[in-house]
Parts: sequence; structure tokens; C-alpha cells
Amino acid sequence: MKFNKPQKAGRKNLSGPDAKKRRRLLVVSNRSPYYLESTGGTIRMVRNVSGMVTGLEPVLSSTKGMWIAWGTVPENCSADIYRIPPSNPTFDLKLIPLDFDELKHFYMGFSNSTLWPLAHNFLGRTAYLEEDWRVYVAVNQKFAAAVAQEAKPSDLIWVNDYHLALVPMMLRSLRVRSKIGFFWHIPFPPLDLFRTLPWRKEFLEGLIKADLIGFHCRSYVQNFLHGVEDILKKDVSFGKGLIRNKRTVKVGAFPMGVDYAGIQELVAKKEVLEASKRLRQDIGVDHIVLSVDRLDYSKGIPERLNAVERFLEENPRYLGRISFVQISVPSRIQIPEYYRMRQEVENAVGRINGRFARAAWTPVYYYFRALPFEELVTYYLAADLCFVTPLRDGMNLIAKEYVAAQDPQKGMLVLSEFAGAAEELKEAVLVNPYSISSLVRGLKEALEIKVAERRTRMSQMRKRLRRKTVEKWGRAFLDRLKESSYDGKSVRRKKV
Repeated sequence: MKFNKPQKAGRKNLSGPDAKKRRRLLVVSNRSPYYLESTGGTIRMVRNVSGMVTGLEPVLSSTKGMWIAWGTVPENCSADIYRIPPSNPTFDLKLIPLDFDELKHFYMGFSNSTLWPLAHNFLGRTAYLEEDWRVYVAVNQKFAAAVAQEAKPSDLIWVNDYHLALVPMMLRSLRVRSKIGFFWHIPFPPLDLFRTLPWRKEFLEGLIKADLIGFHCRSYVQNFLHGVEDILKKDVSFGKGLIRNKRTVKVGAFPMGVDYAGIQELVAKKEVLEASKRLRQDIGVDHIVLSVDRLDYSKGIPERLNAVERFLEENPRYLGRISFVQISVPSRIQIPEYYRMRQEVENAVGRINGRFARAAWTPVYYYFRALPFEELVTYYLAADLCFVTPLRDGMNLIAKEYVAAQDPQKGMLVLSEFAGAAEELKEAVLVNPYSISSLVRGLKEALEIKVAERRTRMSQMRKRLRRKTVEKWGRAFLDRLKESSYDGKSVRRKKV
């Protein structure tokens, strides 16, 4: 998408009869749905591929709303609000620039060196630095001020993820009267772990100023409510998902789905089908096992490669007949720990191929890059198994995308029991990613499962994904938010 002169968006489309019928939505997140590139004086806007963008963009477009997110504005641009997409605008994008110090302490520091490892149960990797917390608070204030500048009482505000947990409280302090929803996209840690956070009280107080707080899984809801009850001493209903104070806050599980219809359109395309056939021919084995992850310690990639090595040791009849494809998407490469992990993974791949490879057979294919979604779907189609084994994961949409794309008579999913998706995809072969023996057994079971059982289990999972799409996820959250107790004028306590 290209456009030459970015303009500040007007507000004409936000008034009149249509605006009265449908509430405007303001989406707030650290990640922007589009990022800007400047080449030769022309601004090019590139779409970010993520589950959150896929889920929220259609809902936002239908309300003629606004997305507010971090973004770098090229030097030759004076605007901070853009019409999206440029070719056929349906919503506004407001970019909030962050300087180097803010990115260092807010994003790389508190968000990803404190909250990320804490939420994924890696207490030994968690850093608690005063400066990171100070900048986290300041950046949340910057986001809240940008939202308050745009918000009207009739708007719905949807704040997303752990980067912006203080924004609901800050919006209330700025007298924003809109209904506020917050969605936490990663696991919420158990109480014993969460209590180690020095700013645990301030953190929870920031969140509970929202009217609705959502998580992917019921277990995360329970962890959060335990924290609110124990740390803030609030009256909590675990069964109904309610926090009662001067007003009632709703807390619920909203498992994110995938764009099932869009995936079906892709798998029906002739060029996608032909590309998947070529991929199988190029690899040239009976069984292809696919793993796709961001390069992150929570994804369990070294543990998985150890399981692959043991599987080949214990099952020599598969030598020359099976290949593993590991696609690792670069992530937070500025952090030294992630660089060391990349080296560890690449060393493991080299060790396995060095031990087992033959002239015409490569046991492990390793790619360190992000793939366009259409190309990723060709890998889904080519793979007989998808091996998804994170040590901890909020949801894991790769597992769902694979099931949605694959022929139920051919494919099978091996899934970590500690991925959020395991609460829904119970027909997958569930494994303990901390146990190499469990991973090896699960892999062997999935490879040797009978065709009839494979078809039944995959069909059941596909039916569920077809019914619970990512767009329905977004609309379900917003419908629940509209029902919340805040009316834009006063705060009332409801009887329950």
C-alpha cells in the first residue's frame, strides 16, 4: 500500500445518523496494525501480521473507529493520524512515538524482562528494576493521554495486553467516561509468582478500573481473581467472574480463534496447493513434522530438538523417512539472552544433522525468518504433523491455524498441555513439554495413529474452530463490554 501525502484524518465520518446507531471503537495496543516505511519521499504502509490485528481490524472497521498504538513516524511526515487502509479507508490510526530510553525501559525492560517471564512462569529470568517500572508508568501515561484526547463518552475503548496495564486507571483519573475493556493476551501467573512483583498492588489497581477484563483461558481468569482477592482484598466471585467494590468489574475467558474462512480460501488456491506439493517433493520423505515459533525461551524449542534427537535414536526405522521443519521467527534480537538462545538452537540443529543426515536426507530443516502468511499455509498443507510444544503459551494460534488448514485425513497435531489452545483442542495429542519422554511418545503416537481416529479427532477440532472464529471472538468481547455497568455518567454498584 502506498500513498504520497499522509493527511490528518477528518472527523466527518464519525458524526450523523450512522454514528448514533453504532458506537465508535478505540483500540489501544503497543503493536500497531501497520507500520510506516519511507522510501524516496513516498510513505509506504505495511500491514503487521498478528492474531490481534486479524481479530480486531474487521470489528474496528465496522465502527469507523481508531487504533492508537506505538509507531515511528518518518522524518518527512508531520501527521500522527492516518487513514487505514490508504486505498479504502475504514478507520484511523494514531501513532505514539517512543524514544530510545522509553523503548529500552518500557518495552525491552519492564514489559519483556519483567512481565513476560513472570507471566510465563520463568521467575529465574524475571528482572525487577525501579527504572524500568518508572518508565513503564510514564509510557502508560503517554498512551492514556493520547486516548483521552480522542475519547467521547459514547465510545468503547479496548486496551490490549500487558504493555498497557495501567491505562484503564489513568483514563479514569483523566475523567474519561467511556466504557473500557482490557484484554490480557498472555498467561496470567499464579498468585505465588505474581506476589513477587514489587508493584503488584499498583498493577492490579490499574487493571480493575476497566469495566471488563478478558483472558484466553479460565485458568488465567482464576489466577487473576486470586490476586485481586488476596492483594487488593476485594470481594470476588470466582464462579461468576466478578469483582465488587464501589462498582462491579466483569472478568471472563474469551479464547481467540483464527480466520477460518480466510484460511480455507488460501488452501483452495491453485498456487498454494502446487507450492505445498513442491515442498513435499523437495524434502522427499514420507513424514514431514512442522514447528513454527517466535524465537523465545517460552516456546520450548531446545527441549523439542532434544526430543527429535531422542526420537531418531529410539526409532531407527524412521531414519530417512521423516524430516522436521523448524521455522523460528526472529524476536527481540536486541536482548543478549535471545541471541544466545539462537546460537543454542542452531547448534542443536547442526548436532542432529551431523549425527543422522545421509546423502539424500536431511533430518532437520531450520529457517530463521518470518514467512508471509500465504507461504506459511503451504507449510501447513505439506506437513503431516504440527509439533507445537511451548513450555507456556497464552493461546498459540499456530496450532489452530494448522488444524484449520490441514486435510483432516492427513494431518495431526501434537500440542503442549501448557498452551492455552489445549483447553479447546483436547483431541490433539497432548504432551508435557518439560518431559523429553512425553514429547517422544506423543510424536510416535501421532505418527502411528489410525486414519479413522485421525479423521475423527481432526474433524472435531476443525468444527470447533469453524464455529469460534477470530471475528466472533472480537465481537463477543465487545458485546460483553456494552453490557457492563459503566454508563458514561456515573458509576453504580449492581446487585448480583
